[in-house]
Amino acid sequence: MFSLLFALFLAVSAENPVCQSRFDTEEELYKSITLNCDDISVRRRYLQKYGLCISEEGIDIIEEKNVVVVEELDCANQLEGIEFFFRNKKLCSRSVTFFPSKKVFVLKNKGKVRSVPENWRHIDTQETMLFYDSTAKFEEMSDTTGQILAKNDDGVFTNRLGKVVHPEFIYSNGSWEKVFPLRELFYLKINRKDSFEVRIITENSLPAEKKELFELLDIKADAAEEPVFAPSSCSVKGKGLKGIRIPKTDYVTDTESEQGTYKISLFYPELQKKEAVRSKTENYELEILFSDGKLEAALTVFAKKLAPEEVLNIRALLNREIPAFFVQAAK
Repeated sequence: MFSLLFALFLAVSAENPVCQSRFDTEEELYKSITLNCDDISVRRRYLQKYGLCISEEGIDIIEEKNVVVVEELDCANQLEGIEFFFRNKKLCSRSVTFFPSKKVFVLKNKGKVRSVPENWRHIDTQETMLFYDSTAKFEEMSDTTGQILAKNDDGVFTNRLGKVVHPEFIYSNGSWEKVFPLRELFYLKINRKDSFEVRIITENSLPAEKKELFELLDIKADAAEEPVFAPSSCSVKGKGLKGIRIPKTDYVTDTESEQGTYKISLFYPELQKKEAVRSKTENYELEILFSDGKLEAALTVFAKKLAPEEVLNIRALLNREIPAFFVQAAK
């Protein structure tokens, strides 16, 4: 009988007048939220008052007095919650997150979204969910933090200070969209008159001196200009390239996220056309295209972290299909 009464109570608790408006009579709580929205004690105070209003599994979004409240009841990933309880002999948790004055924010994708305010929309991806106010105005090329970014022809995003950043969502052409910024690039082109160009974009540190850079890449050439360095990138031009190491995308385990695009582009006569190579899972897509004089490999990582077996497969395909060196035969 207790279980039935408990279930009935949960079912009607959301209709309780206390649950209809959160901040009308709770001015002190409202002030605490606007001043210390991330404070765990403030979140616990909210749950003490309104926890029983969160009675169904999933996510509910509420907006009151310019504060967006995310209420969540979770019986699958319950240890990530704040307030814990048992339901039908299963451990569940409630949690709440506040976004004062926010018109766009990102949450971890945990499943069902039960309700959002009429003017709010959301975009689901494999690992995250973007929520935004459809009536709000956003700056072109802004990210979810509000900073305005620039994107170059290679697909690299930079902020106003010129620092390379890796946004997950961008507001572009009047709507929010998921993006996969370029994180790594190796570009080699041998031109007709024996001139060459090398461009590198990487998250790894690059030598700041020509000698060390040439040693790292094993560059041998008749003549080469001084490298041109920019944030997370460099380029080298010259003539009579005799040889160069072609680096492959490496796997660094301490990065916060691996989402993004990785490319290797080679242009020189010795490359021959053959069948394309493709590999795809829900976490990544790798495509290597061949034509006479050209090889283009593009890896797009959709997940924040790849499984070890996926990394091994990517490495194996890159090592098999892409030469380790360019060597110019003696004329």
